[in-house]
Amino acid sequence: MPPLSDAKALNASYTSSYRPTALFVGGTSGCGQGTAEAFARATQGHAHILICGRNREAAEKIIAVFPKHAESKYEFVECDATLMKNVVKATEEIKHRISDAGGKSKLNYLVLSQGVMTMNPFDPTSEGIDRRLALNFYSRWKFVDELIPLMENASSDGEEARVMTILAPGIAGPLDTSDLGLKKNYSSAKASKQGPAYTDNFIAEYSSRYPAISFIHIFPGWVNTPLFKNLPWYLRLILTSFSSVMARSIPDCGEYMASALLNPAYKAGGFWLSSDGSPVLKEKLHVDDQDARKQLVEHYTKEVSV
Repeated sequence: MPPLSDAKALNASYTSSYRPTALFVGGTSGCGQGTAEAFARATQGHAHILICGRNREAAEKIIAVFPKHAESKYEFVECDATLMKNVVKATEEIKHRISDAGGKSKLNYLVLSQGVMTMNPFDPTSEGIDRRLALNFYSRWKFVDELIPLMENASSDGEEARVMTILAPGIAGPLDTSDLGLKKNYSSAKASKQGPAYTDNFIAEYSSRYPAISFIHIFPGWVNTPLFKNLPWYLRLILTSFSSVMARSIPDCGEYMASALLNPAYKAGGFWLSSDGSPVLKEKLHVDDQDARKQLVEHYTKEVSV
C-alpha cells in the first residue's frame, strides 16, 4: 500500500484555474466527512462545497473548520436518502444553489457515501426498496441520474467531472438476476455482496454512456466510523474494539479517498479501486455480462421512478 504521505502529497499538489463545485452525499460523518474535509484542504478553501445528509448540526460543525478563502462557499442540503422522492427534491434544490449568474449549473465532483450496516431482515421503505440497498445503491445512482447534466456541463467547459461512490468493488460474484432487489430471498450477507455487485456494473454502464466523465467505485478500507451503531451490541463491542486499534482514522481515510478523486490518472472512464487507490484486479469484477446488466438497469429504472 502506498504510504499516507503519498496521498497527502497528491492532494497538496492540486491546483485549479476555476472554483470547483463538489457535492458530498453522506458527508456528515464517516468516510464522506473525511473525504469532504480532505477535499477542502486540497482546494485551500477555493471551492463551493455542499454537504448533503440528515444532520444539519453535524454538517455545520464540519463546515466551521473548513479553510477560509475569499471565494469559499460552503452549504448544507438536507436529505433522507432512503427515499427516492427525497433525492429528487434535494437535487432540485442543489441545481438552484449552484447555478451561475447566467443560469448555468455545473458540478465537478459528486461523492456518494451514504449507507448503513445492519443485520436486519428485509426492511422496505415506503417506496418498497430495502433500506440498506436504498442507501448503498439506489439513491446513489438516483443522485447521479438527476445531476449528470450538470456534470456534462462541467465536462463540456473543459472542467473536471467525476463521480465517486465509496463501497466495496470486486467483492461479489455475478449478479443474481433472479432476485434483483432481494425481495424474494433477502439476507444481510446477500445484501452486503449484491449492493457492491450492482455498483460495479453501474460503473461499467455509466462510463460507457458518459465517456467524458469519471466514474469511480472505491473501497475505503477498514475505517473507525459510526457505521457499526446499528449492529447487535456484541458485534459492536468486537468491531469497535478492533477498529480502535487496527482501523484507519476518518481523516486518514479521507486523504486516501480524496487522492483517488483528484488523481489525474482517473480523469475519465470507469474505475474500480482498492483502499489505497490502486485498481482492483479485473478477474474480481463481474461486469461483462451485458444481458445481466441490462436486466439490472431495467430493474433500477423501475424502482427509482417517482
